[in-house]
Amino acid sequence: MLILTEQDLKSLLKMSDVIGAVEYGFRALAAGATRIPNRLGLSLPEDRATVLMMPAYAEPISNAADPKLGAKIVSVFPANAERGLDVVQALYLLLDGETGAPLSVMDGRLITGIRTAAASAAATRYMSNPGKKVLAVFGAGVQAAFHIEAMRETAEINRILIASRGTGRAERLRSSVRDRFGIECELVSHNEAAASADLICTCSSASEPLFDGSLLKPGTHINAVGAFTPTARELDTATMTRSRVIIDAEGAAGSEAGEILIPASQGIRGFVKGTLADVITGTIQGRRSPEEITVFKSCGLAIEDLVTARLAYDLALDAGIGIEVPM
Repeated sequence: MLILTEQDLKSLLKMSDVIGAVEYGFRALAAGATRIPNRLGLSLPEDRATVLMMPAYAEPISNAADPKLGAKIVSVFPANAERGLDVVQALYLLLDGETGAPLSVMDGRLITGIRTAAASAAATRYMSNPGKKVLAVFGAGVQAAFHIEAMRETAEINRILIASRGTGRAERLRSSVRDRFGIECELVSHNEAAASADLICTCSSASEPLFDGSLLKPGTHINAVGAFTPTARELDTATMTRSRVIIDAEGAAGSEAGEILIPASQGIRGFVKGTLADVITGTIQGRRSPEEITVFKSCGLAIEDLVTARLAYDLALDAGIGIEVPM
């Protein structure tokens, strides 16, 4: 079995390749070639943390592919930020799709971060307007950094706005963006970010809406990825009802996202128009006009982890990276 560390994965995975793999995963989903049960969640007492189990299987949808099988265990411990640890901890176990034999154990945090941003990039490719964009990112953690990288792969970004409660991490992210990409980047308030941007990624740990949806400009596209429980939301009801909303899947955002379930509890429905698999395969339109506001709401799908982990494993074998251990 092959052990792949976070550093191994960083050396192997390019954002453009992961976007392609994740799009393949959504096409497999649309073709009915996947088996993805609803993720199993365990809440620790007093809501101290959440632990999730996310298995997935994918049948081949091309002659060059083979069956893919694996599972991720991911934990979300909010108090880790005070301990100097990542809030999200994760491990991925990749199995042989033919025999079930373990192939690889790899760091799941990087898999989670890069595949989430890759799904947002795929949505942006199909749902945003063409042309130069001001990107606003809410949050300054791992997901914010990955989303900035992913948005540059699928959109023409000429300015970046960071809106975050923690100025220390936000300053470090701004400095990193300027050094790495050479793009104008500044720290702004939440409302200024919402009112100024053409492309928005919400990557925060907020449980209440980040901004007033009436501030959004016509034509804005939003990727909302931070909230993943029925009682938490980053986007308010005004944003959702103004927008054409696409979700990752009925069994994920469709049944877990507070952005959808909270308005539904108030009798407000009908703004969700389909899934990203529908959009990628052309079953429905992601955007119908330049003025339309669009939202991709993601809670994360196990198929995204699976195709990313398999990509990393195949690249590792080719490059001779990782540590082989007997089982």
